[in-house]
Order: sequence, then structure tokens, then C-alpha cells
Amino acid sequence: MHSRLHLSTQLNRHGQTTFASCFYTPPLKILPLPQMISPVWSQALPAIQMSSSPGLLAGDSIDIDIELAEQTQLYLFTQAFTRVQSMPAATEAQQHTRICLHEHSRLCYLPHPLVLHRDAALTQTMHITLADNCKLMLGEIIACGRVLNQESWDFRYLSSRINIDYRQQTLLNDNIYWQPNQQSLNVLGQMEQYTHQACLYYVNTAASKNEIQQLVNEIYSALQPDWPLENNQYLWGITQAADCALCIRALGLSAETLQQILEQTAHYLS
Repeated sequence: MHSRLHLSTQLNRHGQTTFASCFYTPPLKILPLPQMISPVWSQALPAIQMSSSPGLLAGDSIDIDIELAEQTQLYLFTQAFTRVQSMPAATEAQQHTRICLHEHSRLCYLPHPLVLHRDAALTQTMHITLADNCKLMLGEIIACGRVLNQESWDFRYLSSRINIDYRQQTLLNDNIYWQPNQQSLNVLGQMEQYTHQACLYYVNTAASKNEIQQLVNEIYSALQPDWPLENNQYLWGITQAADCALCIRALGLSAETLQQILEQTAHYLS
């Protein structure tokens, strides 16, 4: 199945963010929730991305295009976990996302975790283009399988690439390729004993290098009381990924723990 979702925003005459255009094909659907209070920026329009499918199946191809007009703010989240279902050998599912932020726009995109079932194969890409004075918060959580079903690291492969561009130059590039039957991932230097990985990217194209470095230190100090580093349930760290960008990455034994870390960080950044 080939599914598409296209969304663009605009400011209405009251200065509020609304959908300028919205087009989708089954099983995708997107719904604005103007009565909901955004947990990040107060003026952001909350919207939920939904799917009537039980997950990504063999041969599925998902194309998503999101464009934010000047001065608009969007808080986008998903309905439930994205499950990549078991599929025959030599088949895969694909998901490609393109996002464009115009000047003075803001986007917070925090989807539910991605779960890779036994024999699943997924190729996904995300290409984001930023203009001046933009803010982006992008979260991602990946589960190595249905852990309670004894399916850890039983998927075939995951290829995931994120590219963030600013002023026609690459600002940040993150590339993941997991193929458990070729290289063990639950070893020292890889995922170790952990089964879930989370990442939160924050980009502020109006911020200076020193401001981002100061923000890194502030977030580190703010998270430590609730998420001490010396434990065996999770592991996290934060770094300045570019002059105007930072990245927090965490490993854990449950999606819920990592979701809480990302949500708390997003709330602090807002």
C-alpha cells in the first residue's frame, strides 16, 4: 500500500496557527486539536497523526510532507506505537518524511516508539529544511522488538537516516543501520543490555554556539536529580551536535522510561 500525507500551515486573522491544506490517503489521517493545550509552546497548534493500519506491512510505502509557514507553530504527535510487522524475506516497508520550516516557525514532533517485530525490515528517511529563526524539537524512540514476546533483536534490518539542513548546508546527519543477524547489537559498545533507544534533537537557528552550550549544561543539571546516571535501567547523555543544535540520546529497558525523559527535556526546552 502506498499512503501519502501532506500538511501545510497558515496564520488566521487572529494570529493563530491553522491548517492551510491537508491531504491524506488511507490508512493515514491527521486531526487538529485546537482545544487541547500544547505541552510545549502555548501558541502551538496540537495535531495527532493517526493510522487505521495495524502497522507497516511488507511492500508498504509511506510518504509524509509537512510545511510550516512563517510565524506558525505546530505540536505533532502520533496515536500509538508504530509497529513494523513480520514480513517475508526480500521484502521491506518504507517511510519517507520531508519537513520544511519557514522563518520564525516552530515544530515539535514527538511520535510514539517504533517497534520492530520478528523478521521485520524497514527503510526510513527524514529530510528537514530550516530557515532563519526557527525552532525544531524532534524525538525518536526505537524498540528492538516485542521484548515480552521474547522477540528482542529478531528483526531483519532497520535503515534510518535523518538529515537536517540549514542555509542549504547539512547541519546534522544521523544514520542508523541495524542488522542483528550480521552483527550482534547487545554487546559492549553497542546497545549492551538495553532494548530501547531514544533521541531528541533540538535546533534553534536563532541561537549562538555559546547559547546552545549553556543550554546543554542547564539541561544536564536539570535532568540529573530525576534521572541519575548511576543505575542499570537506563543510560543517557547530551551533547552539542552543531553550533545551533543539541542532541540527547538515551538507552533503556522500556519505552515508557525513555518517553518520560524526552517529554521532560522537551518541556524544559519549551
